Amino acid sequence: MITADKFLIPARELGFNFFTGTPCSYLKPFINYVIDTDGFDFVDSVNEGDAIAIAAGATVGGKRAVVMFQNSGLGNAVNPITSLTYTFNIPVMIITTLRGEPGGPADEPQHELMGQITTAMLETMRLKWAFFPQTEEEVAPALKAADEYMKKHNQPFVFVMRKDDIAEYKLQKKQAASKKDFSITHTDHFELDYKARTTRTPVLEVLQKSVALSAAVIATTGKTGREFYEVGDQKNQLYMVGSMGCALAFGLGLAMVKPKLKVIVLDGDGALLMRTGSMATAGAYKPKNLVHILIDNEAHDSTGGQGTVTGGVSFGTIAAGFGYDKIYSTDRLEKFSEIIEEVKKNDAVTFVHMKTQKGSPEKLGRPKVTPAEVSVRFAEFVQSK
Repeated sequence: MITADKFLIPARELGFNFFTGTPCSYLKPFINYVIDTDGFDFVDSVNEGDAIAIAAGATVGGKRAVVMFQNSGLGNAVNPITSLTYTFNIPVMIITTLRGEPGGPADEPQHELMGQITTAMLETMRLKWAFFPQTEEEVAPALKAADEYMKKHNQPFVFVMRKDDIAEYKLQKKQAASKKDFSITHTDHFELDYKARTTRTPVLEVLQKSVALSAAVIATTGKTGREFYEVGDQKNQLYMVGSMGCALAFGLGLAMVKPKLKVIVLDGDGALLMRTGSMATAGAYKPKNLVHILIDNEAHDSTGGQGTVTGGVSFGTIAAGFGYDKIYSTDRLEKFSEIIEEVKKNDAVTFVHMKTQKGSPEKLGRPKVTPAEVSVRFAEFVQSK
C-alpha cells in the first residue's frame, strides 16, 4: 500500500496533471488528492467513455491526461478506446480498478463477472497494462515503463488497481453550493416544414467559410465528417470516426486546455442522443471558448436514414437546463449564418441547434487522409495557438 501522493507527485513531474474519470471507492484517495492539490486539474465525467474522450481532447491540446474509473464501467469505455485513442494514436494513461478480483476480497455480486474478465478485456483490446504499484519503490519504474510505452507507441497504458493499493485520504475541499432556485426558459425558432429545410452540406459550407482557420473544428462521425472533408480539407478540422457521441467530450477536453482557442463541435442528433450527459459536463465547467453545434436531421443518415426521436426534443431547453450560457435554434440557413457570426464574438459556452433534412451528395467520398495523419496535423494546429 502507498499513499496517493507517492504516485501522483512523480506522475505530475512527468507531465500528467490533467485527470478525469468517474468515482470508485478504490479510487477515492486518488480523486480526493487530485481535487485538493494545486497543480492538478480534475474533470468529473458523467461516464467512463466520456472520460476517455475528454482526456483524448486534452492530450491533443498538449496536456498529459489520466483517466480513472471502476472496472464495472470499462465496457462503457470500449468504444472510444478502440475507435478514438487507438485509431487517432492518442496516448492517455488509464487507471481502472479491479472490483470482484478472483480470489480477492468479497465484493458485491455485480462485480463478479467483470472482476473475472477485466484483464482479459484489456488484452483483447490490445492495451498494454500492469498492476498498480504496491510499494513506493515500485512507483518510479512503473511510471517509467508507462511513460516510455506511451511516447513510443502513442497508445494508452493501463494500470489495474486492486483494493487497498492506496491508503485512505479524505477530501479537504468543500464542494461549492449548487443553485437551489433557477428558471429554465428557451423558445425554439423552427419555422419550416421538414422538406423545406436545407441539407447538411450547405450548413457546413457556411460554417467553414465563416470560421476559416480561426477555430478548431471537430466533426462527429458518419456523414458529417465525410461531408466536411468534401467541403474542403483543412488542418484545423478533425473528422471523427467511430466513438459515436464522443465529439462533445473530446471538444470539451480540448477547450479546457486551450482557453484562447475557439473550439467548435459539430454534432449529430443520433450521436448526441447516445451521450447527452456530456452536455451536463460542458454546462458545469463552462469553457467560454466552446461552441456546440447540433446539426439535426432527425435521422441516422449514414446508416440508411432511419429516424431518430429528435422530432419532439427541444435540445435548446436541455442545454439551458444543463447550464449553457448562450443558446440558439433555427432551421433557416441564412439565420444560421447570422448566428455563426455572432457566436464567433461570444465569450460563453454556446449551443446552436440547427434543424435540417436528411440527404447527402450522391457521390460522397471518404477522407483520403488517415485518422492518424489528421490527429498529428490537428494537434500541431491547436498546440500552436
